[in-house]
Amino acid sequence: MGIGKKVKSEGLKLGMKAVGKLMEDPDRATKVMQAVEQVQKGKEAVDETTHRLLNLGQVAAASDLKAVSKDAGRIKRELKKALALLDDIEAKLEA
Repeated sequence: MGIGKKVKSEGLKLGMKAVGKLMEDPDRATKVMQAVEQVQKGKEAVDETTHRLLNLGQVAAASDLKAVSKDAGRIKRELKKALALLDDIEAKLEA
């Protein structure tokens, strides 16, 4: 057996022994499980926040919204002029 495999094997044995000692006492085991649950909840919260922040990058900037608003106002004014012209033409046709 190589030195790397031996170190890995001994590390696994020590890890298993430590976990066994931790889990011997029911109160300690409960506390460990609660700590693991808290870590998992924290990771979920971080993942959700990261997802939201990534989605914020897809929202239009305020300057873009302002430009769109100006364009919409310009189009609305032009449309009113066109409708007034159509009303004039219709009035002339009816006369």
